[in-house]
Amino acid sequence: MFIRTAGKSCRRHFWLVLLASLALVLAPFACSDKDDDGGDGGNGEKDGSGGTDLGIPICDEMTIVASSIPPNLMLIVDTSGSMNDPTASGSNRTKLQDTRDALNHLLDEGEGNIRFCWLHFPQNPTAENHCGDTTHVEVECSAVLDEIRQRVNGLGALGGTPTGGALMAAHAYQILHDETRGNYAVLLTDGLPTCPEGEGDVENEADNQLGLIAMQNLHARGVDCFVIGLGEDLNSSNPDLLNRMAQAGGRPRSGAVKYYQANSMDELQLVLQEIRGAVLDCTLTLDSVPEYPDYLWMMFDDLLIDRDPDHVNGWDYDPRTNQILVYGPACDQLRAGSVLKSDVKMGCSPPD
Repeated sequence: MFIRTAGKSCRRHFWLVLLASLALVLAPFACSDKDDDGGDGGNGEKDGSGGTDLGIPICDEMTIVASSIPPNLMLIVDTSGSMNDPTASGSNRTKLQDTRDALNHLLDEGEGNIRFCWLHFPQNPTAENHCGDTTHVEVECSAVLDEIRQRVNGLGALGGTPTGGALMAAHAYQILHDETRGNYAVLLTDGLPTCPEGEGDVENEADNQLGLIAMQNLHARGVDCFVIGLGEDLNSSNPDLLNRMAQAGGRPRSGAVKYYQANSMDELQLVLQEIRGAVLDCTLTLDSVPEYPDYLWMMFDDLLIDRDPDHVNGWDYDPRTNQILVYGPACDQLRAGSVLKSDVKMGCSPPD
């Protein structure tokens, strides 16, 4: 009797040992549905979202917050006396009127996505001093735009064109050299420099060179500058200067005309809209470092976006900066504002 009881106990012990052994053998396959050659992307540590210390991939979906960093955009706006002239022959609108309306539209469209800063030139010109005071930044870079709107709506046209001084003021403005975000400037002008050598009245090569060198220095410090030429009567004595300034600013247009030409309010509004799209960043910073970066997935409005290591169309992850970089048409979607929601998730299979 004792022997039969002992025999049953041994058999039960044998099956328990066998089941335990099978559990250990099958454990690495319990979570992942990938093939053996698919890799696990793990480093043998727990990630807190379904992974194990055996190095298997995570299987519980985990959302990572990704946010863009608003760029700085300095608005450098010419308000010389010639801005009271019509933008185009036969137009009943002045360049200054078109500038006000187009800038207000830009501020409305960029609010919350761009940190705008502001200076106009000349500042405080008089009948005796057409070049005005030494130019300085009037509104700090900020996402709060009330003060800039007030200045735009209160603009008047008077004096000469100290383009070089305005660009030098932007160059000296330290916030515009923030290495944690993109830094840009827009130079909007309707003519050639006339200050300081031309005393606000005479176009001359010294002031041309001052403006060109100031643009080169601004770009050398990491600020890309878009150059806009406003009006049909632009650059009558030196048609190539704005081309050279646009190239020096680092954002020339393709074709023979390198700067952005606008001969109406509608054209200026389209130019500023294009510039707004160009400065909006396609870089998203993650709020935490993903433990398994090979198992990241990205979606626009719940549609899966392909990961593209060739950086043509799609996205990729940069472990050095812990950022998602979006490329090509996918980036164009973000810049156009057509993506209502972007999600970054981590898991061993694409999100449902």
